[in-house]
Amino acid sequence: MKFKKVLLSIGVVVALISSGCSKQKKQADPILTKTQVIQKSQKSFKSGEAKQIVNLKTDTSSQVVASNYSFGGDPTVFHVNYQTEAKGKTHNMDEWISNTGNLYINGQSTWYKTEIEKMSGHSYADVLDAVLNNEMLMNPPKGLTDAYKMKRSGKTYTLTAKITDKKIMKAAVAPIFTTNTQSPQQQKIYQKLAKVGKFEDMTVKLVVKGTKLSTFSYTVNLKIGKMMKMSAGQSYSNLGRHDFLKVPNNALDGKPLPKENKKK
Repeated sequence: MKFKKVLLSIGVVVALISSGCSKQKKQADPILTKTQVIQKSQKSFKSGEAKQIVNLKTDTSSQVVASNYSFGGDPTVFHVNYQTEAKGKTHNMDEWISNTGNLYINGQSTWYKTEIEKMSGHSYADVLDAVLNNEMLMNPPKGLTDAYKMKRSGKTYTLTAKITDKKIMKAAVAPIFTTNTQSPQQQKIYQKLAKVGKFEDMTVKLVVKGTKLSTFSYTVNLKIGKMMKMSAGQSYSNLGRHDFLKVPNNALDGKPLPKENKKK
């Protein structure tokens, strides 16, 4: 009889524990609202990868300019693969950007050092704002948050939107046109094209897995005159992968960039 009572007591305890675990699990996984998903996506991230891309195309030609960033460290540094593609040819530039405002360029046999603002027309602070503090992600306008439509699959939340608001689209391309450049002249060309171009639409996609941002991307489409189309976009991936990123010593020891190579 005593043995049966002991077994019964153990059974009650196990049942209570199981019931408690079940309740805790349910409480730990609430279904998020759209507002909560946006808030989760805005949790500051220390590192990751980002890509800016500008594509100019006609019926017969295409020119693509892309900046592929790995970012991280304390203070934040950027490893950039700058890529241009036109007429079937691709040119790559391997660079590092430090918080001191220096740009380090891989010259194949040696590294060169120069001031980023003199070389490209934008500053370290511009890159920081464009990548880590991008307004479309960290401080989205109401028109974007209202336009988001949400789908859920388990703990994965996907928000998508299509925007036709010219003001929002101009704000979205501004950091791209500022930092996806290798010269002040290139920045002026972007600005001129944006001024004469007709903003058509913008697509946005935001994915949160669990409680963290997984990916975020947007693309703005413009029409320039009758023959040319332009798209500009920015995307994020692999967040948290480069927390201890540092400029390598061989880049830090780079030689001053020769004067004849400063302008392109």
